[in-house]
Amino acid sequence: MKYDPLTRILHLLVAAGVTAQLLNSLVMIHPKPGRLPNVWYEVHEGVGLAVLAVVMAYWLWVAVRSVAQGEAPMLFPWFSRRRLAELADDVRATGRELRRCRLPAETQSRPLPAAIQGIGLLLALFLAASGAVLAVGAAPTGGWPPAVRMVKEAHEAVAPLMWAYLAVHPLLGVLHQLAGHRSLSRMFGPG
Repeated sequence: MKYDPLTRILHLLVAAGVTAQLLNSLVMIHPKPGRLPNVWYEVHEGVGLAVLAVVMAYWLWVAVRSVAQGEAPMLFPWFSRRRLAELADDVRATGRELRRCRLPAETQSRPLPAAIQGIGLLLALFLAASGAVLAVGAAPTGGWPPAVRMVKEAHEAVAPLMWAYLAVHPLLGVLHQLAGHRSLSRMFGPG
């Protein structure tokens, strides 16, 4: 698959933003009644709002491209019987290749990697959107109203999934590149 320049830029911005947010989360101090946040918490809020804008632009670009190509986006196959069947076939084919200690052959478009990328974008969207709720919903005293506290709990519960995604997604890209599939070259290489 060949990536257009806007997809490359959006992918790079999402990757950089999510990585920065996860690393920042390790040093930031949350506000609590009687405890002020540190500067890293404020950075986390600001970068989070920027990531939300980029992820929303990415999803908008996916929608525009899908309409232009006349098909449902492969990133989000969950409500299409045909796309789910294609995904199931690709999962089975991937399993067969992995049992032979091989990566699946490179093809023009594969449903499994696309669906996994879509899951990553959904995770990023959820974390950025829930973070935006937290940014505007915190009480001036540093506490959380009950509804916002639930959002905070969900935000913190989903964050480890993004850590896992951040570990696995680039690793698979490197493995495919080493297998000769040129996946990293197509995403980050020239033209």
